[in-house]
Amino acid sequence: MRVRVIGGGLAGCEAALQLACRGFDVDLYEMRPHRMTPAHRDGSLAQLVCSNSLKGMEPTSAHGLLKRELRLLGSFLLKSADEARVPAGESLTVNRELFSQSVERAIASASRIHLHREEVASLAGDLPTIVAAGPLASDALADDIFARLGGERLHFFDAIAPVVETDSIDMDHAFYMNRWEKGETADFINCPLDKETYDEFVRRLREAESVEPRPFEKKELFEGCLPIEEMARRGENTLRFGPMRPVGLGLGNNGHKWYAVIQLRAENKEKTLFNMVGFQTRLHYGTQKEIFTLVPALRNARFARLGAMHRNTFIESPKLLDETLRLKPEVEKENGLPPTWFAGQITGAEGYTEAIATGWYSAWNMANTLLHDKTDELPEESCIRSLLHHLVSPNENFQPMNFNFGLLPHKQDYKKKDKKRLLAEQEDLAIREWIAGRSLPDVE
Repeated sequence: MRVRVIGGGLAGCEAALQLACRGFDVDLYEMRPHRMTPAHRDGSLAQLVCSNSLKGMEPTSAHGLLKRELRLLGSFLLKSADEARVPAGESLTVNRELFSQSVERAIASASRIHLHREEVASLAGDLPTIVAAGPLASDALADDIFARLGGERLHFFDAIAPVVETDSIDMDHAFYMNRWEKGETADFINCPLDKETYDEFVRRLREAESVEPRPFEKKELFEGCLPIEEMARRGENTLRFGPMRPVGLGLGNNGHKWYAVIQLRAENKEKTLFNMVGFQTRLHYGTQKEIFTLVPALRNARFARLGAMHRNTFIESPKLLDETLRLKPEVEKENGLPPTWFAGQITGAEGYTEAIATGWYSAWNMANTLLHDKTDELPEESCIRSLLHHLVSPNENFQPMNFNFGLLPHKQDYKKKDKKRLLAEQEDLAIREWIAGRSLPDVE
């Protein structure tokens, strides 16, 4: 049986690999490099355009728990992430190029996947389809999607953080250390600021001119990925209690805690590049250099990449999708569409690991529907099902969401100190019981 996957990002590649291993012939479409986006650098599959971190690994963290679940379910892209991992404490941080190369090898070695380097401009067609076009779907496809599905086009802004050349960091004013000293090695570079420097830094951010979005794009900002200047404008101490929070880093000069700290995380395995954690921005390039070099450790910094702003597009999932990520029957029928699922950030699932998760789940549901004419949904205690339940539940103010512990079903009132552990145990038991007796791919 032949199916179509639109988009060669994280969700699309995971979906294609899952479908191929279940015996489907997959037409995988990726428009790059023939048609580029404002954020991608080239035509690489599964390209990470913002941070190079897939976040935490520990199952007591939300992202760690989601990764553990995906590993149990047989995620191909998590295997690629492991192959491309660079040191970063307890987080799964990768070399972008090596990660993309690993995914491309997996796609190329799957004989049932047929990669088409061309743009898909419409949902119309005869093949069952997964739409994983990402938040940067081409204008033609985005226009077709919203023309067919109705409603107002939804956007939010996602911002890319700057990357610094390591040998340009003044280590007389910086130090290696992980927050809370987690991890076997100290992998983060910390750039402290005293109160006077911090106050000037915030003042300049608040007064700085940002790049304006194009007229057709709304000025909506996703709360989980705010530009640094927007946080500064929300209050003088917003950054000190956000990405510049100095807790967990011990004491600074004269036994006093650091007033504020910018953390830098390795961008590649060789550690020749570090990115500014949480410093996504839409400031003009020249302004970024002027402000960031106020930081003592970055006074002579060379920036391999400065921050940039790009449009993210997502559909109104609560009105359009069911809990398997498939378009509701009346929507498919009204538009004369084949069975159609959505996956990735276009659904409002925010985050790299979440994109992989929705790619896995859309493929799982497509396969079961086409092969057995039924769905086989994950247990409600699972991370993926909990995230999907949030995405498709009625919501008049729908906005993108990362997976978090608050989405898991709380079967009882847990004490605060035990809640994460008990929710993780509840998820682990449910997902292992569900997996038992089912055939899942072996990606080792």
